[in-house]
Order: sequence, then C-alpha cells, then structure tokens
Amino acid sequence: MELRQLKYFIEVGRLGSFSLASKTLFITQSTISQQIRKLEEELGVELLSRDTRHVTLSDYGEQFYPYALQVLEHAKACTERIQDVKNLQVGTLSIGATYSFGPLLKQTVLDFYRLYPHIRLDLKIHNKEELKQMLLDRELDLALTYKSTIGDDRIESRLLFQSRLSLIGRKGELKGLGKEVSVPELSRFPLALPSKGLQARDTLEDVLFAQNVDLDIRLEINSVRYLLDLVGNSPLVTILSEEAIHQVKGFEAVPIAHTEGRMDGCYHCLKGAYHKMAVQKFIELLKENNSFYQTFA
Repeated sequence: MELRQLKYFIEVGRLGSFSLASKTLFITQSTISQQIRKLEEELGVELLSRDTRHVTLSDYGEQFYPYALQVLEHAKACTERIQDVKNLQVGTLSIGATYSFGPLLKQTVLDFYRLYPHIRLDLKIHNKEELKQMLLDRELDLALTYKSTIGDDRIESRLLFQSRLSLIGRKGELKGLGKEVSVPELSRFPLALPSKGLQARDTLEDVLFAQNVDLDIRLEINSVRYLLDLVGNSPLVTILSEEAIHQVKGFEAVPIAHTEGRMDGCYHCLKGAYHKMAVQKFIELLKENNSFYQTFA
C-alpha cells in the first residue's frame, strides 16, 4: 500500500470521476486506474463501483475512505513536522554544565533563544562526574566542563577556550600583585572557596599538591553564583577560572602562576551518537561568542 495509491483513491472517490481526478492530479487516467487496481488487489476487495458513466464508492470503499484520508493527513503532518525540525521550529535540547561553567552559559542561551525560540532548552547544573554519567545514559545532548577530557573513551571532547585558575576579588582587594600571583602569595588573602568536588577547587588542589602553603580559608560553598555574590560584598577573595567573572562588573582577577592552573573550557558529546541540529547550532553560538570564548581551529 502506497501513499500515492491512497491519494488517487481519495480523489476519485471525492470527485466520482477518473477523468476529473486526472485533471486535478495532473496524472493520466490509466495511471490512476492502474494504481487503484493494485490497491484493491492488495486489499482483496473492490473499493470503487464502476460503470461507463459513474464511479462511486463500494461498501468497502465507504468504510476505507475516512481511514485513507486520515493516513494522508497524518503523512502530511509528519512531513510538516520534519520540516519544522529542519528549520529548528520544534524540538528539545538538553545541556549540562558544571557549577563553575554556569555563568558563562548566559549569553549563548540568550542568543540561542532569540534565534530559535521554539526549541525547548533543558539546562542542568551538576558536577563533572554526574554530567559524564548523564551523557552515557543519553540524558544530555551536550555537556560543558573545564578540562579537555572527562576520562571516558565513549565520550568525545572538544576545546572551546583556554582559561586559567585565578585569584578573584572585588576591585581594590588584590593590591600589590603583578600580572600573576604565586602560590605562596595566596596565603595573604582571606579566602571563600568553591566546595571540594567543583572543578575550580579540584584544580586548586592540583596546584597545591606538594606545596607547603597554608591557606586562610574562611568559607566554602558549592554555588559559584553565591560565592561571587559574597566576594563582591566583602573583603573575601576566591579562586576560580578567570572566565567566571567575564562581563561581571566590579571584579578583578589575577592568574595563579602554576603549570597545573590551566582550566580549558570544553564541550562533550557521546561518541558515535546522533547529534541534533540544535546541538550543532548551540555549539556554533558558543564558538561565535568571542566576548568570552576564543575559537580554535
């Protein structure tokens, strides 16, 4: 059973004439007649009652007609839906990010919503290990984290931008520092740090490894947003990626002078999986937002 056969049958049934149907469909009468005969042979019944002057629906045809019409309407709806997907007029996109990456999503999310308002965005903020498992479970289309890999050959990682772990405070709190701050100099400042398990904190632990430095830790919190709010309203300083304060007024950052202090921003997808068009467009916007991302070939 083919869609064109249903289309020919419906048109003949509607008009009661092969000749009129051939004119509206721009197809020869013989082609229409041949295809409807094939449909009847497949069903094992006559759908049309024919004589030399008239064509009417048989008893079978009367029962078949509304269902054939419904099938064509569904097929048309499916075609329109596919076009909507192609044009990003419908669909969902699930994006995951680590806590420290969250603030950097703002501009890209706003740009994506402006360009593709009909795509539903589902944003999830979790730690790196949780995002990894969500990717493997196909709960995410895309994950954004620091570091170039999340340690699984089933996941494909790509570099978006390079950043560095930095000492961050409100303007005026980092007096006396040069272009970089040494690890021992960190002990001079009252610190509000991201909680253990967050990527900036994990990177800091790598920096501090085998270093005989006692930090003055006054506060730990698992939300970068609230951490920056606290730092912005107190003499406390924090240690995060320098990108965490991009386009955030009232802060300054000084990179930490250490080889383990790199915090490369990356995106991750499930290797070999189908990538939605919306994912590709979102990644393009991430790369195009040069105000806080640097594009790499």
